[in-house]
Order: sequence, then structure tokens, then C-alpha cells
Amino acid sequence: MKISSFFAFLFFVSICFSGFSQFAFNYVDSISVIHGGNALKMPWAGGLNYIQISDIDYDYDGDMDLLVFDRSQNQVKLFERYQEAGVSSYRFDPYGKDLFPDDMRYRLFAIDYNGDNKKDLFTYGIGGLKVYKNMGDASNGMSWELAKELVYSDYWGVELNLYVSSTDIPAIVDVDNDGDIDVLTFHIGGQYIQYHQNKSMELYNHADSLVFELRNECWGKVREDVSTNTLFLDDQTPPCEDGNVPNPGIVKPGISDDLQEEKAHAGSSLLALDIDNSGVKDLIVGDVAFTNLNLLINSGSEVNANSPMISVDPSFPSNSIPVSTQLFPAAFYVDVDFDEVKDLIVAPNAKNVSENETSVVKYKNTGSNLNGNFVFETNEFLQEDMIDYGTGSIPKFVDIDGDGLTDMFIAHFFAYKPVLSKESRVAYYKNTGTLNSPEFTLIDKDFQNLSSLNVGLRMVPAFGDLNGDSKIDMFLGLEDGTLVYFENNSAGSSLTFSAPVYNYTDNNGNLIHHGLYATPQLFDLNKDGLLDLIFGVKTGEIIYYQNTGSTSNPEFTLVTSLLGGIDVSDLTPDGYPVPNFFSHNDTTYAIIGCIDGTLKFLKDIDNNIDDGDLFTFIDSTFLNIELGAYSSAYVLDIDNDTDLDLFLGQDLGGIFHLENEPGSNLGIQEHLYAPRIEVYPNPFNHILHIKQIGPVKDEHVILCDYSGKLIRQFELTSQEFEIDLSFLDQGIYVLHFVQSGVKKKISKK
Repeated sequence: MKISSFFAFLFFVSICFSGFSQFAFNYVDSISVIHGGNALKMPWAGGLNYIQISDIDYDYDGDMDLLVFDRSQNQVKLFERYQEAGVSSYRFDPYGKDLFPDDMRYRLFAIDYNGDNKKDLFTYGIGGLKVYKNMGDASNGMSWELAKELVYSDYWGVELNLYVSSTDIPAIVDVDNDGDIDVLTFHIGGQYIQYHQNKSMELYNHADSLVFELRNECWGKVREDVSTNTLFLDDQTPPCEDGNVPNPGIVKPGISDDLQEEKAHAGSSLLALDIDNSGVKDLIVGDVAFTNLNLLINSGSEVNANSPMISVDPSFPSNSIPVSTQLFPAAFYVDVDFDEVKDLIVAPNAKNVSENETSVVKYKNTGSNLNGNFVFETNEFLQEDMIDYGTGSIPKFVDIDGDGLTDMFIAHFFAYKPVLSKESRVAYYKNTGTLNSPEFTLIDKDFQNLSSLNVGLRMVPAFGDLNGDSKIDMFLGLEDGTLVYFENNSAGSSLTFSAPVYNYTDNNGNLIHHGLYATPQLFDLNKDGLLDLIFGVKTGEIIYYQNTGSTSNPEFTLVTSLLGGIDVSDLTPDGYPVPNFFSHNDTTYAIIGCIDGTLKFLKDIDNNIDDGDLFTFIDSTFLNIELGAYSSAYVLDIDNDTDLDLFLGQDLGGIFHLENEPGSNLGIQEHLYAPRIEVYPNPFNHILHIKQIGPVKDEHVILCDYSGKLIRQFELTSQEFEIDLSFLDQGIYVLHFVQSGVKKKISKK
């Protein structure tokens, strides 16, 4: 027994010591990011643009988490509720999206339609609604069953799809207070609100069916103007003219639509709630072409009394700062601050025309769920806890100030300024940590005031010492495909650059230009000690210029406009490649981001860089990473631990951080195929929490220091576990979960 234990000890120590050369990455959140003197709670959560928000207990622990659906490329994000020292907060779950069906489009709401206390999913079905039933539980984790490929309703005796446009956000709520969920939605013309009653309770006396009937074509007797978002109360036009039509009674189609001068419906949002505790639903209405929300108050006191809306407030909430988003505000009613009172979250839902940097507005409900009173609190809910720079993000790393620590830059496509104008900037984060424990502090959201150049959108920098003066110079790739050169002429502690040199030319004086949206990188591709120029262009190719000058006088000579045979456009006319070449163990690799959100991983680069040479694609979808759209990557060893780090940018404007941890085989999308173990907080002070997601398994856990020395062993037999590590000195440690083969790097503050 003693011999066996001894060999086991040696085995565990060897695991802690073992080297690692694979390119496999695991999501981590251990690098602190400072904004305005405060550490962001979840800096690497990736950003938000045009969201819809619901609550859902996705890990079946009894706490309601946040389900966020972003209309930018139909992305799902999960924010888990957790407690630290008795205080509730949210943390981003990077693997949570893998728990949901992959066909979520245009809309996503978590709503319990069958009364089993588990939130189901309502998303887009062609011309209406698709529904997934929640079949998961605490033992087996989350799973889904398609309940309705398309929801139908009885339109005067004809079964048709319950129409909801792809743009619209309907109200899916129990309108008649009978225990099953109904639907309020604008009809195809866009002027009137249709009421589709769920007949589940009437027919079966239980709420687990989705059987609908159109009961009113002009619910609330309100009409929206076809060219503005003006709402007309007590409307007398068809189909609203018959004031005696009871809400439960079918409105017969007696008037031709030709008599109604309707225009094609562009988009509206509906939130139905009883804001004044009258017993009937009021409405909060948004319009795709306007910035405000309209509050409609229902005059009734009994459900199904066909009561008209009696008042409209176009400056909702008038008791606070009224909603004013850059087009198409949508309101969501959910408790986001753990006080069991539902708050109001407002976000724009018009893609690519709405503000996307400060786009999640929270109005705290200072009243109750029966009498709401909404007070503005922030326009950066969740966003204020993460890096977020509008649309698109491209991370770059370089020691810009020569202090021996690698700093971070984030370029982006654009962010909105007031009145729907856009600008492109580059954010600068100084590394204020140490060589082994980096920390990024925001210094400037607009590095060197680059936005003032007015050179278009999607400025992308490339850094390197091009003239041998030990100062980092900068290229800037522009929307029009040209390059701007900035020589670093800093003196002392100040960071300054010379006047920009526009329309940079090659060794023959020819303009360096091969297409729109140049995304440059400076990298010694031929290993001659000189930084070469590599950049992607909109159409999908990678361009390579060799530096044929000297260490003090660069000259760039075109070698090939199709480096390695790379063209990431695939089946699309454009590819938008963002190249990142890097060296590992004296071997060159490349990870290329592109428009489809995947990463292309290439090898066989060394000695294959002439025109006509081909690289080898290791993987066209590296680690199955799927970032929605406009992916970018940067690989480096940021914490000097010999393991590579992977920083990812994408359409939502934020950054993900993944680390090549010892023994890890997890990529950002591999949650479904490998055990999930979370440790938090990381870095920690004293208490470390360990949580198993999904089925609970017995785990033998080994704690080592970073040199491989065994510190402690223990067993993990429950879903959640906490361990007091206050005895540890400040530094980096490794937890090895033997049964799962997972390793987690942790750091003690």
C-alpha cells in the first residue's frame, strides 16, 4: 500500500510538471482589467450589441440566471447567478451557449408555457414562432425537445401560422389570466395588435398545449400610424370600428384590406404587463424607426372585456429619464438585481443602425411587481462589467512603452456617436501588472486621437520597431485598403508619434493597395531579422510584402498577393481575413479570423512563403470555435508561463481570453463533449469555490504549485465545494482533476 501510494504521488507530480505543446485552449477569466480605477467583474465576456433578455435556471440550482440573445449574428450568452460572501452577482459562462439549440434566430425568449417550472424557448420559425420544450433536470443537465416547428392559430376557421415578423418582438404572456400563455403581435400590415388566445385551459383544463385562436384583430382598440409611431386611441377604422366586439369574440373580416391604406410592416416591439395593478395588461410599444417607447394604459378592470387603451405616454418612463435609444427600443421585464422585483431592461434591436457600445439600459423597479415604478440606473447593464467597444473587435499586443510588459490594443469596426453617426477608434490598455501576472488598465479609448483622422471605419493597427531605434512604430490599415505609417518619436515617459504618412508605398514607390479593409501585421516571416508586412483584404486573401530594406530603413517588396494560397471567402464574395502569424518552438503558425466567425489554423509556413507556395490547413474551424461573425485572434504567452494564450475578437465588440493550460483539450465550443468544472473567484483571496456543471462525478483533485510540487490532495464528491486556501502564498497554482483530465490554473492574490 505504501509503495502504491508512493507511485501515485510520483504520477501526480509528473502531471503537474508535464510539458504541453498542443494548441488546445480553455476559457479563463484570470487577467484583471481596470476601467476608471475599478476592476471589471467579467472583462472577457465578449461584449453585447442588440440584445433580448430573459431569466432561466439553466443549471437547475434553484437560482435564476440570465439568458441573453444578441441579434448580432444570433448569438446566445449565459450569465450565471452566483454568490460570493453572501452577495449575489453574475458571471459569464462561455460554454453556456452550447447548451441551447443551434437554430436560434431573430428572437429568443425563455418562457414556461406548460407550467412545469422550467423555462421553455420561443424563437423564430419561418413566419412566426418555433418552440422548444425544456426536458432537462439537475441530474442530466439541460436538454431540449422540439415542441412546435411552427405555432399555428385559428384564423376564422382556417389554421395558419401565428404570424410574427422576423423583426418584431411579440408579447408572449398570459393575457387573460387563465394560466396559459397567449400572444400579442402586430399583424402583417403593422397598424393593429392581434390577440391570439391560447385555448389550452378552455379545452383541456391544463396549460401544457399550444393551441391558439385569433380572438381580436384590434386588441386595445389602438392603431399605430403607418409613417410615424403615433398611437391613435379608441380607433374607429376597420377592424377597430365595432366597439361592441367582445375580446373573446372573433372579429370577422368584413372590410377589405384595400380600404385600409396599410404599408408593409417594418418592425415593432411589445411588452405586456399590468403596470398599475388593474388586473388587465398594459402595453409598452417600440418602433423600428424611432428612439422612444410608448406606454399604453388599459382602461379596463376585467380581462376579456375588450377594454380600450385610455392613455399613451410617449416619454416613458416620464417619472425618470425617458427611453431614448438609437432606434427600435425593446423592453424586457425581468429581475436582474436579485430583489425579487422585476426590473425593466431596454435595448435597441435594429441591427447595425443602433447604438451598440452603451446599449443595455436598466430601469430599476422601485415599486413592486404589482405597481411598477421604473427609475433609470445605467445604460451599460452587464456591458459596464466587460470590455465592449461597439461592433467588431481586433486585439493586438505589444510593449508600446518599453517597460518590459506587453500592453493591449483593441481596434474595432465602429461605435456609434450621437445621431447615428459612426467612428472607428483604437483603445489602449497599459499592462500595469507583472511579467507573470498581467493586468490591463485602460489608458485611452482613442489612442493618439486616431478617430480624428477621419479615414473611415475599421482602422486596424500593426506594431513593430521598423527603424531600429528600440521604439515601437505603427501601421494603420484603413477602410479604403491603404496604409498609414506612424513613426514613434517618444521621449521620456511621453508616448508620441510623428505626423502620419498616408498612402504608404513599396520599394518601387507604388501604392501598397490590394483591396478594401486592410488588416496588417508586422512579423518576421522569412526569419531574416526584419519585420515583414502581412495583411488581409476584404475579398479574403492574405498579402505578403517582404522587408528588403535594413533594420534602420525598411523597404517592402511584394512577394505574393495570395500568401500560402489563403482565401477565406469560401462561399461568400468577401472574407474579411485578420491574420495572426506567431512562432512556437521556432516553428511558424497562423490563425486567421474571418467573416463567418471561425478560425483557420495553418502550418507548414516556414520555407513556403513564395508566390505559389501553399500552407497546410490544420483546421478550417479551429477548436470548433464559432464566434458568430468577424472573428480575429492573437496568440502570445501573456503571462510568461510557457503556455500560449489566445485572445479573440468578434462582432459584439468585446474580447475572449483562452489559455493553453497544461492537459487541457477544451476549446470554447467543446463543452458538450467534455466535463465542465468551474473554479471561482479566480484570482482568489482565501476561499476557492469549485463547481461541477452537469452530472456530479467523484473527482480526485491534486493541488500543485506552478513548479509541480504537490501541496494537497482532496476528493470532490458534490456539485459545489469550497476550500480554504488562505495558507497559500501569493502566486500561481494548478488544480488537476484526475478523472476528468482537466487542469485549472488558479492564482492567489
